[in-house]
Amino acid sequence: IDLAKKSVAKKGEIEKELAETRQRFEETKTMLPQEREIPELLKTISALGQVAGLDFVSFTPGTSVPKDFYSEIPIDISIKGPYHNVGYFLDQVSKLDRIVTVLNITMTSPKKEDGDMILNSKCKLNSYFFTNQALQQPAQ
Repeated sequence: IDLAKKSVAKKGEIEKELAETRQRFEETKTMLPQEREIPELLKTISALGQVAGLDFVSFTPGTSVPKDFYSEIPIDISIKGPYHNVGYFLDQVSKLDRIVTVLNITMTSPKKEDGDMILNSKCKLNSYFFTNQALQQPAQ
């Protein structure tokens, strides 16, 4: 009987923990969605670049790379614009709800245009989606 009373007393606490866990799960689903959702991501990144005053030279999504329980989607971008605008753009990408990492940034061909130093910049953006599938380990 004492165990039953303790369990009933903890019910509210357990329900609160469950609600908090569900809330964290919903927030995490945004960061690591269960679908590729690439078209929407591409539109968002393109819009961020335009707001930053950059010109997109190329925007090439790659083939997804399976990992343990998630897949990685590489996107190669080439942009043209002032250094600070590129920095602002990358800052905005880092603030997306979805996880996006930036790799291999290169800035070349500085050229003075209308008082600004314009650079050709390239980088790889990696986005991710949840697959809930473990990678098959090679047989030994």
